[in-house]
Amino acid sequence: MLKAKDMEFRFKADSFLDVSPITKIIAFIISSVVMLKVRLLSAELLIGILASLFLLNAKSWRNFWKFTIIFTGSIIFEIAADITHITEKFLPAIVIFNIIRIFLPTVVLYYILAEKTAASEYLADFKKLRIPDAFSVSFVVMLRFIPTLREQLRNIKKALVFRNIKIGPVYFIKHPVISIERLVVPMLISSGKVMEELAAAAMTRGLDVDRKRTTIVESKINFSDMSIIASMAAILVLLKGGFLW
Repeated sequence: MLKAKDMEFRFKADSFLDVSPITKIIAFIISSVVMLKVRLLSAELLIGILASLFLLNAKSWRNFWKFTIIFTGSIIFEIAADITHITEKFLPAIVIFNIIRIFLPTVVLYYILAEKTAASEYLADFKKLRIPDAFSVSFVVMLRFIPTLREQLRNIKKALVFRNIKIGPVYFIKHPVISIERLVVPMLISSGKVMEELAAAAMTRGLDVDRKRTTIVESKINFSDMSIIASMAAILVLLKGGFLW
C-alpha cells in the first residue's frame, strides 16, 4: 500500500513543459507592456515568438497556426508595402493589421492564463507567496470571466437557433435593439446563477473558514520558468539599451 508521502497529486495542464502560473503572469504583463509601449518590429517579433511557443507548449495546435499565420502575415504585408512604396494606398489595411498585431499576443497569453491553467495551480502558487485568499479567489474568478461569458453567449445562440432565430453580424446590423435584448436578458439571468455557483464553490473549498488550508498541488519553479523569465528580462535589457531596432 502506498504511503501518502509516496503519492504525488498534481493538477497539471496538458502541456509539454510544466510552466508556473506566476511565470505566465509575468510573461503576460511584460508582453502587453512591450507591445503597447514599444513600436519596434524586432521587439514585436520576439513577443510574437514567445506567444506562439506558449501555444505550442499548451498543445493548442489550431490556435497556434491561426496566430502564426495572422501575426507573421501582418508583418510580411507591412514590410512588402514599405519595400514597394505602396504604403499610402494600403494605409487603412496597414493600420488595421498593426492594431491586430499589437493586441494579438496579449489575447493569446490571456487565453493561456484563463483556459490552459488550472485554478488550483494559481491558488497553490499564491498561497506559497502568502498572498491573501481574497485576492487569489478574485483573480481566478476575473480570469474565468471572459471564457465563461463567451460560453454563455454560445449557449444562448444555440437556444435561439431552436426558435429559428440566428443572430449573426447581418441580423445584428438590421435589428440591433432586438439582438441586444435577446442576448443581454438571458445573460443577466445566467450571471445570477453563475454568482450562486461561485459562492457555493468558494464555500466548498473552505474559503470562508478561518483556518490554514492545505493543497495537493505542488508549487515549484523549474528550469522552464527560469528560462522564460530570463528571456523576458533579456528583451527588456535589449530594449533599454537600444539593441533592438
